[in-house]
Amino acid sequence: MNYQPDSIQGFHIELTNICTLKCAGCARTRFIQQWPSNWKNHSIDFDQLFNFLNIDLTGKVINLAGNYGDPIYHPEILKIVAGFKQHGACLTISTNGSYKTADWWTELCTLLDINDKIIFAIDGVPENFTQYRVNADWNSIKIGLEICAASAVQTIWKYIPFSFNEHNIDQARSMSQAMNIDKFVVRPSDRFDPATEYLKPKTVEFIGSRFDKQTQFKTKNRNNTINAKCIDNKSHYISADGFYMPCCYVGDHRFYYKTQFGKNKNSYNIKDQTLLQLLEKPTTIEFYNNLEAHPVCQYNCPNTL
Repeated sequence: MNYQPDSIQGFHIELTNICTLKCAGCARTRFIQQWPSNWKNHSIDFDQLFNFLNIDLTGKVINLAGNYGDPIYHPEILKIVAGFKQHGACLTISTNGSYKTADWWTELCTLLDINDKIIFAIDGVPENFTQYRVNADWNSIKIGLEICAASAVQTIWKYIPFSFNEHNIDQARSMSQAMNIDKFVVRPSDRFDPATEYLKPKTVEFIGSRFDKQTQFKTKNRNNTINAKCIDNKSHYISADGFYMPCCYVGDHRFYYKTQFGKNKNSYNIKDQTLLQLLEKPTTIEFYNNLEAHPVCQYNCPNTL
């Protein structure tokens, strides 16, 4: 594995695990439903984050997206965005976009430029998208869409097809075009299990390509070849409570404590070490050198070609 900083293309950073929504397929919703008394809100520390990332961030793609939360609810997100831009990074912010004011969106957009993206996750049209994005608020989302679309930043409407909205795709696409959103993306999900079976679309092409492989994995067929995002040291993940791991899939509680990153989590904190120090650990090297041996990798990154 090559640890040269130039080989790193970017990072997925979960700024916070705070969210206003209760999406049925979300790990956050599942965790709170099962262990409500064990849930704790976390937001990443600004100084710890930038001390940890001790490499040149110029041109690196920083994906601010949730594993459990929505990045716009970090109390210092504007400060963090400004910090990354001062370091020359390119930002992608993934959000539902609910409950922020026009002034807030305007300030955010002044920090961003044409190299940055804001992805709005809106699965349906105003009349039905809250069937999945429970507690989302269309009025405030619309404010964010309009302000971002009028700015230099690239805007994307991401749409997951479900049973209740698969017939609304063209309608939503037309809405996005009328609002001058740069791109409309249909992103099929594979997060369907007995608890979310009612959300599964009837149209086969609207079901994520990993679904069959993951179903086979659950029936003990655990010999998948993989196509891992973290291979060749290109991308890395940092959780809202300040711990490093290869990707957000490892950070899911259903896998985390079955890996060395969860079992020995204090060895991977960002508080008192740097990225390059952590990547040089023998245990880190061992994990990357044996990706196909790990169930978390076989389940989440099967080769679907």
